[in-house]
Amino acid sequence: MTSNNQSMYTEAELKKQFKSFQDARKAFPGIKARGWETLAQKLNEPSPEQLKTQVKALNELVESLKQEIEALKKSVVQPSDFDEIGFWLLDRNFDRSKFEDFDIAEDATECESAAKSVYKKLAQQYHPDSGGTDEQMANVNRLHEQMMALVKMNGGLGV
Repeated sequence: MTSNNQSMYTEAELKKQFKSFQDARKAFPGIKARGWETLAQKLNEPSPEQLKTQVKALNELVESLKQEIEALKKSVVQPSDFDEIGFWLLDRNFDRSKFEDFDIAEDATECESAAKSVYKKLAQQYHPDSGGTDEQMANVNRLHEQMMALVKMNGGLGV
């Protein structure tokens, strides 16, 4: 048998090929082994040339993957001024009736200052120190977060 990646030496094959272990050792002078099993293992080990070839192939694969990663990074779409999917998700989870509950016009999401102004007015009105309840203030805070999310998502354009 020749030593390449496709053919593997086995203890049985070596015993069949050679009359004695001494004959096998003479056939492979560069390999030191004390038994059939060790000889088979050492014969099946890749040669330095094979290892160099494998390392070279792996390095080429690594470089190819690095280039692919860079190409993927460049192809990632940066968020535009309007995130249609994000807006749809927010809209699906956003209870617009809450705006009406607090007499908030939807144009309060047109810009950050309008949203903050509405929030400040509602916070003064519904804060527990001003006669509101904790639940009302929690709703006001939640509305503020939703308004700011709309402002951010729309780039200040409103709904």
